[in-house]
Amino acid sequence: MTPVRVYGKAAPQRAEGSPLLAGLLVSIVIVVVWVGLVYVTHNRVGVAAWGVGGVLGIVVAKVAKPPTRATGALAAVLTLVTVLLAKVVLVVAALQPMIRQELANDPGSLTVLFLVEKVQQKSFSPELQATINARPDLARDTTFFGPGYELRTQMIDEAAKAAKASSFAERERLVHRHYDRFIDKLGFWVLLVATFGLLDLLWIGLGMSTAWTLGQGRI
Repeated sequence: MTPVRVYGKAAPQRAEGSPLLAGLLVSIVIVVVWVGLVYVTHNRVGVAAWGVGGVLGIVVAKVAKPPTRATGALAAVLTLVTVLLAKVVLVVAALQPMIRQELANDPGSLTVLFLVEKVQQKSFSPELQATINARPDLARDTTFFGPGYELRTQMIDEAAKAAKASSFAERERLVHRHYDRFIDKLGFWVLLVATFGLLDLLWIGLGMSTAWTLGQGRI
């Protein structure tokens, strides 16, 4: 029996993409957009973690041929990695400048900073500073309506007036000086942990669950 020969080129097989590579590329875009959104809105937008899971789950499922439980797990892991990376970038690139800007525009925080500055530099008005120097016990008194209440009120009033009359450049200088010193004492990891609240953990869990489902091609 003569074999049948088929002439012509065989149809090229469609190249399969890499779900991992596609997920990583999308993760980078998500981190950039998320950090930019937080910097503009001054809101951590924790609910975005849920959306991250949805986007990554869909992307991984679309690229995978076919989507399986393994791609679902991959999407869930990528979601967690993306959220953690976004939090790290937030602390390094957005959170600290954002807090500095908020402090430089907050009257209450500025009053505290100017009060600390005046105490350290002994730069109150001559009469008030003379009283502080002569009666350090009054300056240390922190009781309500105690012996040092009147003196403390005068100190706060002078600090508040100095803060109100200051230029933005002077406010920034004080914020950098005192805030950066405070941040150095706290350390990076304390700041990073502080960006996670109970709701953040809920959104991350929902994001990973959504990524797990969508990453398997299930809607």
